[in-house]
Amino acid sequence: MQTRVVVITGASTGIGAATAELFGRKGWAVVLAARSQDKLQKLVTEMTAAGSKALAVPTDVTVKSDIENLVQKTVAEFGRIDVLVNNAGVGISGTLETVDLEKLEYVFALNVFAPLALLQAVVPVMKAQGDGVIVNVSSIDEALPAVYTAGYGATKAALGYLSNSAAIELAAYGIDVIKVLPGNTESEFEHNKLPAGQSMSKDAILAKVGLFKPVESEAAAQSIWDAVMKRRLQTYVTAQDELLCKALRLSPVASVKLSKMVMRRYMSPDNTPAQASVQQDLAKFGSILAGLGVLLCGGLGWLVFRRLSGNGRHCA
Repeated sequence: MQTRVVVITGASTGIGAATAELFGRKGWAVVLAARSQDKLQKLVTEMTAAGSKALAVPTDVTVKSDIENLVQKTVAEFGRIDVLVNNAGVGISGTLETVDLEKLEYVFALNVFAPLALLQAVVPVMKAQGDGVIVNVSSIDEALPAVYTAGYGATKAALGYLSNSAAIELAAYGIDVIKVLPGNTESEFEHNKLPAGQSMSKDAILAKVGLFKPVESEAAAQSIWDAVMKRRLQTYVTAQDELLCKALRLSPVASVKLSKMVMRRYMSPDNTPAQASVQQDLAKFGSILAGLGVLLCGGLGWLVFRRLSGNGRHCA
């Protein structure tokens, strides 16, 4: 059986590195692409020592000649490309009134145009094979009205739209275009985020709201593997992410109103801690529900008692 081949961008750290290691353990030939040659080579050395087939190709995915070189070297080494994982990307922080537009243009180039250019580069290879899978690593931010990072969310929304359209256009050639939407993940994402205006870190926002504890990169890698195996159009890493995104997609207007309410209650305009917290509100809500449950059970018990008492008198 011919060895299957996966090309992974942004493969030097985080989700990309975890995905490369997982595919390698599964017996795939793995081509790792990223700008950091040292990190790539270190990972390839470790994977090779563990018995995996791995090739490092230093690549800046915003440079067309680098993309062409990546595809050419992969085909020359392994003869095919079964899966492309478009994982390379970067975040950006800054309110929309202050965000640096030049930096935002770069983020669009890396997060949107580079995955599209890579798709265009591998499609001829996959068409010739009559089969292939292209994975676009998006984010739950594509469905959320993000604050302080709206520029990043906009790139992921654009990537998601292009993914769905490409899935339709390429289906006739046996090529599936799918997307995986991680949420808060333990990686170097926050460290690498481009500061481009007045903002607050995502970790600080999540700490104040008290939700979405980060999951390990390995969990996201497993979701990518599962999505490829099932060729599932859209995959979330956690059930919590899926529930939130599906709920917000039902009514974009309601999601904006809800986000405004959350901002007013749990965060202040000057980023100072708010008095309220999600944990306190959930505790109060739980107490209210418990009280209502007691009242409901008591009421039902009383009705049953009256019913049985009435039946007893009637029989006498």
